[in-house]
Amino acid sequence: MFRLILLLLTLQTVTVFAAVTSKTINKNQIKGLRKLLKGLDSGVFTTCNIVFFSELVTYDEADERCRNFDIGSGRGEEGNLATVNDGDKNKDLKILLEMAYPLAKQEGNQWVDTKWVWAGLRKTKNNENKKPGKYNTLDWEWADGSHPEDFSKWMKKQPDQRPLKKGKSGCDQDWCYQNQMRINHEGKWDDTYKFKTHPYACDYRGKYVLSNEKMTWVKAKKACAQAGLHLAKVRNAAEVDEVTNAAKYFLGAADPAWKTWDSNNWIWLGGNDLEEEGVWKWLDGDLVEDWVVPWRPKSGKDNARNKQHVLAISRWGEFDDSFHKKKSRKRPFACQCPGS
Repeated sequence: MFRLILLLLTLQTVTVFAAVTSKTINKNQIKGLRKLLKGLDSGVFTTCNIVFFSELVTYDEADERCRNFDIGSGRGEEGNLATVNDGDKNKDLKILLEMAYPLAKQEGNQWVDTKWVWAGLRKTKNNENKKPGKYNTLDWEWADGSHPEDFSKWMKKQPDQRPLKKGKSGCDQDWCYQNQMRINHEGKWDDTYKFKTHPYACDYRGKYVLSNEKMTWVKAKKACAQAGLHLAKVRNAAEVDEVTNAAKYFLGAADPAWKTWDSNNWIWLGGNDLEEEGVWKWLDGDLVEDWVVPWRPKSGKDNARNKQHVLAISRWGEFDDSFHKKKSRKRPFACQCPGS
């Protein structure tokens, strides 16, 4: 798996956090998202729209990896490099790039690899012009076949479509063409060569945004709310798979040395019986047990001393009740995207 994913998951520290929908984000929520993603060391960041991978790769490598990134999209459904076709998603990508590679910490000119991220706009027509022609939006396409007619953020005098001869600046073909698009910290677009290496962003169809910041259940609930999200619901076997797979991507692989009850092995969810003992509900009032919940044998839902009132899920997919305020029960947590 691609180590080094800063899990920007937009400021999300993914524990199965599907990123927050851009249209709902205000300044306070951006602050909240930054908090969620603090401490992520997997190199992956996400919002409810986009997942950002911090590893530097060529365009073809980025394209292939996004095709194989299917968390939340359904098994067998091909993914794609991020479709940045409105101002909200453009803002998401700016935020994630800044989270992964803060501009203030970087040296060098504006063309440094870490000051750009691969996105999914590509030139699909008139691709081998040794003399750049006039820019035509219909030559450029997103993964869904749409064109940048209603929204674009090209830098001044871009795309310039400047061809490059073999042997020049890394070109290893007879001619190299600027048929790919990248986005910088200011949200500006540039056309460039596929042999360049940058971090990359895929469209994210998942439900969850995970955070590796360990908190009590009460504080995790508040942290999700501050980011415009809520502690996650896991309502069927498919969502168990999604959240545990997201944990691997966004929080990093589990360490075999961790014991069963190591805090790193458990992720807070929104389920609780705080309102009525024994009646488990999600934060929106829906019942937890409207499906065959995979409670941990013996210890799951044992409600020790009538104080275990909140729900956690293990990295291997078992549910357990636990303490909502106890400081010794600080864990990563999963937030859920609105409407998912």
